[in-house]
Amino acid sequence: MAAKNVLLFICFMLCSIYVNCDILCEQGFCKEHLNGDNACSTPAPECDMNNATHSGLWLPSPTICNCCSFCLPLYKLGQPCSLGGSGNGITIGRCGDGLTCDNSTRTCIRMKTKCHDAQDDYDARHARGETGAFENRPSCDEKGKFTSFHCVPSQTCFCQSEEGERLFGEVEYTGLFMNMPCRCSQMAYKIQTLIAKDLPYPVFGMRCTADGNFNPVQCIDNRCYCVNTITGERIAGPSVDLNTTHISELPCYDEKLDLFPKTADSEPPYEYTMPCFDTVQERKDLIVKSIEEGFNVEYFSTFGSISCLPDGTFGRMSINSNGSKICVDERGEKLGNYEAPANTPQFNDMDCKCAHSTNVMTLSNEPPRCCKNGNFRPIQCHSGKCRCVDSDGRQVGRESSDVTRLTCYTQDWRNC
Repeated sequence: MAAKNVLLFICFMLCSIYVNCDILCEQGFCKEHLNGDNACSTPAPECDMNNATHSGLWLPSPTICNCCSFCLPLYKLGQPCSLGGSGNGITIGRCGDGLTCDNSTRTCIRMKTKCHDAQDDYDARHARGETGAFENRPSCDEKGKFTSFHCVPSQTCFCQSEEGERLFGEVEYTGLFMNMPCRCSQMAYKIQTLIAKDLPYPVFGMRCTADGNFNPVQCIDNRCYCVNTITGERIAGPSVDLNTTHISELPCYDEKLDLFPKTADSEPPYEYTMPCFDTVQERKDLIVKSIEEGFNVEYFSTFGSISCLPDGTFGRMSINSNGSKICVDERGEKLGNYEAPANTPQFNDMDCKCAHSTNVMTLSNEPPRCCKNGNFRPIQCHSGKCRCVDSDGRQVGRESSDVTRLTCYTQDWRNC
């Protein structure tokens, strides 16, 4: 019940964020109210300029029924600013994106964040000529956090957290103007890191698709409805009750996104779930029943062995009959010959990130090179030049036509 309540709360908050909540006033109120001494003051000019030196943000005015236009100026780096607070009067402006008001100088300064530090490191190395052709300058949002995704040119783009950690969600890189909102993936990450760890049973948010967006079909218990795939906001229209109606009757249902369609369902009640979710529910039901019957269930009451990805699948690694780890796709099918025997370093370090990037790049003529366990080979080569990469496949440092000059070079660099 606690998990269900948390999920309902999350969905409520999500809808609250993405649904407009304008104050409703009687028709014609503003026209009558603004007569006489209540005329609107002239808004700050910055919002009409929005150029390199002057910019602002249009907001609902802090007046009755938001009758007037209101522009909040955004100050530039080094400009005077106010910290606000009691006794300081009405805020007339704030520091722009990525800036904050310094407590001592009362001027706008750059925020101190992990993403800004990464940008500074890149800029310093770039000035010294130490950055590579496939190495991108980190992108930060208006709060100084990492943006929702990162791209490796000629390879893939993947979702990332505000701290720059790689998350679920990956697509093939197709050019400069890539965009991955990744809101579902980021929401799932926050649920697991901020909420789920303190609850006795696993909690799952809204179901995601392979690109980190929201699955168009979302369900709470047996009631399913359609949502906007980018924002997760519910779309006006019919919903279905799985107790009486098959999920295919929902207009937004796409069988291509249903990794495990319940084709055998010929009579209600119907299902729209995933094997990983089912396994968690079965374990939870068993624990609850055992507790009710007075059994001590400590020895099997954890869910550490069950980890569901945001799309409802078990994960991208599995154990075969020999006890070796293998890389698998979203349907649990083995990918290539990637395998690592038990009790080996390759087994312990296995992440299959390269194997899955290669699987995403099915039409590419030059996919990344992977280790035998599906990890990225530390040295990747392209068009006659080689480069060092990290565990996510991101270039580190300059490339070279002489592989022995790379900092990650070893004599056995081809085999890993």
